[in-house]
Amino acid sequence: MKRTRARLLMEPGTNVFGDPESILKPERRQKPRIYDPIFVVVRGLDALGNKYQFSTIARNIGPGGICAYTPQLMEAGEKITVHIKFARAGSTPSEAPRVAASAVVVRVEKQFNGSYLFAASFLLYRFLYQ
Repeated sequence: MKRTRARLLMEPGTNVFGDPESILKPERRQKPRIYDPIFVVVRGLDALGNKYQFSTIARNIGPGGICAYTPQLMEAGEKITVHIKFARAGSTPSEAPRVAASAVVVRVEKQFNGSYLFAASFLLYRFLYQ
C-alpha cells in the first residue's frame, strides 16, 4: 500500500507507512481505518449528569468506531453523540460529507500532556444532507 498525501486508508496488517514488515505487534482490526485528521464534535453527559460538548480531531475512524482526543474525562460505557465532518479535496466546507453517530465509549487512556484519548464503538450512524 502506498502512502498518499491527502488521505491514508489503512488495510489490516499494515502500519502507518504501509510496510507490513516493520510491525511490532499484529493488527487486531478486521476492517480498514482512516488515519487522517478529521474534525469531530462530541456531545454527552458526564457521571454527574451534566451536559458537555467539545470539538476535537479524530486520531482514526473506521466503520465500527472512532478514536479521538478529548479534554473531557470520560468513562467506559458512557453514551455519546459524535458529529463527523469529512473534507473533500477541491470542495467548499459546506459541501463536505457529514455523519452523525451515537456511540458508546469503550476505552479511555490518559496522555502524557494531561489530555485523554478515547475509543468509542458506533451504535447507529447516518449521513446528514443539506
